[in-house]
Amino acid sequence: MSAAWPGKPPRQRPQAAADIAAIADHLNATAGAAVALRFIDAVEAAYALLSTHPACGSPRHAHVMPELPAPLRFHPVKTFERILVYYMESPDAVEILRIWDAARGLEALLEDASE
Repeated sequence: MSAAWPGKPPRQRPQAAADIAAIADHLNATAGAAVALRFIDAVEAAYALLSTHPACGSPRHAHVMPELPAPLRFHPVKTFERILVYYMESPDAVEILRIWDAARGLEALLEDASE
């Protein structure tokens, strides 16, 4: 991730980093290294957008994690629209919780989070 952010810095949780690695590995194996690198660049671009506009993501799934201190939001990764950045805004950062393939479904995300 970039060292300087235009707004609130994204704070990536370990599971989000693992998600990115798994998706990039899958893309590398199925579509090639160039696509995997474009994915990583697109995630960084999404982080930059969320840094300056943290409220731009949809809170539609906030009800699934009401225990969070702020509403759960998601935003698609440009050109990889099935891939969603799940995050919440804190006073000093944008907390990146998960990077999730929407094709896997919200129920699978919840099951995965509870393990």
